[in-house]
Amino acid sequence: MQDNGPRRSFRVRRGRFFLVMTFFACLPLVCGFLGWQAWQLWRENATLRENMLRFESDYQEAQATAERLQNLEELLREAGVQGRELVLRKLASAEQAETPPHEADEPAPAPEGPAAMGEGPGHEEFPAIDRGYVKVGNVQARALHGSKLRIGLDLRNTDSQRLASGSVQAVLVTADGQKRPLVFEPDGVADFRISRFKRAVMVARLPEHLSLVNAQIILEVKSQNQGVVYRNIFAVER
Repeated sequence: MQDNGPRRSFRVRRGRFFLVMTFFACLPLVCGFLGWQAWQLWRENATLRENMLRFESDYQEAQATAERLQNLEELLREAGVQGRELVLRKLASAEQAETPPHEADEPAPAPEGPAAMGEGPGHEEFPAIDRGYVKVGNVQARALHGSKLRIGLDLRNTDSQRLASGSVQAVLVTADGQKRPLVFEPDGVADFRISRFKRAVMVARLPEHLSLVNAQIILEVKSQNQGVVYRNIFAVER
């Protein structure tokens, strides 16, 4: 049977033809790349979901531990609780074991410099101070390269019913008895506001060629009303 109907023809430029053929030839590669990307995103999503579930589990466990410790603290405040004295003795012995010897509640160590020995805390003219507002521990004063002094200390709030706020100040005492108030960088790094614990790390810049042999720092902690609640002297490590 013959087809005597009308005929139509279309002309396509050679460049467009090759472009269309190239697109269809690359289409399987593009689809494969997109499928591989989708599979990678699915794996990352599964890993993130597992991490989120693990973090939620750790958070719930930590929250439960904090609630148990809070209940234990409330029980220890009751005088008639059985075994209270035993628990308090164990906690006190654990704190003493963690506290370095130079930070125990004893008179301040004697400075090494002859001029500083008559001016540091620990005697009638300049006594060491510890009013129990915060517990200061693990104090380290270390000289750094570039004429810098790094001071680190632990601050613990002794009253869980309130926030402890204030600031830390330090004065450098050289072996010849000169005193230099330290300015920490950046501003505000020496201020604190804690409910339980904070590790404070402060860095002060010193004049060049300043000798830190047998140098010490007089460390003071002031409350929010600028009253001195802690004062002691510590040697500078080199």
